[in-house]
Amino acid sequence: MGILKNIEKRMESLVEGVFGRAFRRQIHPVEIAKALTKQMDEGRMVSISRTYAPNDFTVHLSEEDTESIRAYQDALRDELIQYASTHAENKDYHLMTPPRVRFETEDSLRFGEFGITAKLTGGDGPREKGAPQDTSGQTRIFRTEDTGGVAQGTSAISPEEAQQHGLAREVVEVVTKDGSFPLEGRGPWTVGRSHENDIVIPDPNVSRKHARLSRADNGYVVEDLGSTNGTLLDGAPIDRERIESGDELTFGQSTARFVRRIDSPGEGERNPSGAGRR
Repeated sequence: MGILKNIEKRMESLVEGVFGRAFRRQIHPVEIAKALTKQMDEGRMVSISRTYAPNDFTVHLSEEDTESIRAYQDALRDELIQYASTHAENKDYHLMTPPRVRFETEDSLRFGEFGITAKLTGGDGPREKGAPQDTSGQTRIFRTEDTGGVAQGTSAISPEEAQQHGLAREVVEVVTKDGSFPLEGRGPWTVGRSHENDIVIPDPNVSRKHARLSRADNGYVVEDLGSTNGTLLDGAPIDRERIESGDELTFGQSTARFVRRIDSPGEGERNPSGAGRR
């Protein structure tokens, strides 16, 4: 961890003096670095023998922030690459290629906001056995929190605000014959016949409080809550199991589909009539 601290200090030195004044109310390079590694953690994928992490990053900046880093953009890119590499080593993540970082100006971003798109890619070379397929990239937008005119940290903005920026974002939902139930917030989300649940299935074979979905290790799990007729994952009865996009869930005799997808700019949310109350 001491290596990361040294890299952070070098990034801080990039903005000392004439550059430091420009960042007093704008984004600080260290905050970009921490947001980038947060995306690595959230985008990791576990195989049989390795944990793979995103290795291709796009930093989206407002016009003002782009101008502020222009004089030392190359140096900042090098520091971010080393920061990502060191973080991966500390976490025992496997990167299919050396990290790549690029900067893009995003007109819809406001002063003090930035986005990170993190992709997992194998590049153009041969893909090792067991390696996951390339991901399309998940974008998360952060806002610098100012205290006394000095940037102290970053916080993620809401999915609604992210969509307003026109950047891609991940959508997670459970789709039933009655509609689509988005899994938003921290969860967990309960499934059952009672209207008190987050995902309501009006089927007499479904228990009042039948199952629960929750986040776990950058993924999602489904857990049966002692229901009368059980919970199935792709036709097999389960107590608690990790679920992936496309998996079929059966509660009682009602089926549902678990979906994780990336909404690209211009794509609306697929939330048909009859969706859940969240």
